[in-house]
Amino acid sequence: MRTVSADRACIDYWQDYGAGRQVLKSHFGIRVWEDRCCAITNVAAETPSMFGEPHPIPLDLASAAGKHSLSNVVSEHMNHHPDSDLIAVLTGKKTFREALG
Repeated sequence: MRTVSADRACIDYWQDYGAGRQVLKSHFGIRVWEDRCCAITNVAAETPSMFGEPHPIPLDLASAAGKHSLSNVVSEHMNHHPDSDLIAVLTGKKTFREALG
């Protein structure tokens, strides 16, 4: 699941799960701005909050693997959404503006 903010300043990539009418948004995701990204959570909150430190884009996913929460959330998102543009945006292969559409 992907949500663009009303002001188009960021894109939230969520790990939804389920099927059909039962699709639910998970509690973890990645928020992407034009120049950085951060893991987010909405546990016990209506508005998502960041957890962990923001990371600059482009991000070297190979060096980040297993070192912080961001890499775990990215991996889980891609497992559920293999056609997502998240990795292309994080690594700089696709610009933030292109991802906004």
